[in-house]
Amino acid sequence: MLSTLFLLSKSVDPVATIPFSESDLAERTQTQQISQPEVFGVTPRGDLISLRADLARQNTDDPSLLEAQDVTAQIKLTSGQRVDLSADMALHNPAEQTLVLSGEVFATTTTGYQFTAQKLVLSLTDLNAGSLGQVAGAGPGFTVTAGQMTLEVPKGEKEAHILLKNGVKLVYTPVNDKE
Repeated sequence: MLSTLFLLSKSVDPVATIPFSESDLAERTQTQQISQPEVFGVTPRGDLISLRADLARQNTDDPSLLEAQDVTAQIKLTSGQRVDLSADMALHNPAEQTLVLSGEVFATTTTGYQFTAQKLVLSLTDLNAGSLGQVAGAGPGFTVTAGQMTLEVPKGEKEAHILLKNGVKLVYTPVNDKE
């Protein structure tokens, strides 16, 4: 009876199961790259940073930089809160230990804040992230736009703060509590 199962089962074509098109295979064989890389680190204060991408390779314009596509990052703060980031592209500068997220950059916090920007610089050595240009965001009961946003631990403080500056416009919409 078991031999019948093997005789009647479908055969699998090993070439047909490769999840890449011919153009993807041609592109991947021309350059050195890493598929689905993951990097993890810890800041000196104990915040955890994790980075993931669909693809990473050496930058063609500047070989000292590493570029990645479809990037996600997560920062787990020592307070227990989390910041989730995603971007279309990222450039890693190993000399400066920074990651520049670009394209559509989205940031979401576990405290209910959401921000979008075109570029965001993330330090890989300490807890510091800042937008390069305008940001738009929303939170519980408000929307906001600003010329710049930073996530940092201000001097003399223990917890991380999101700081907005350069032409901040905040629109507060009170929540109607019905009793």
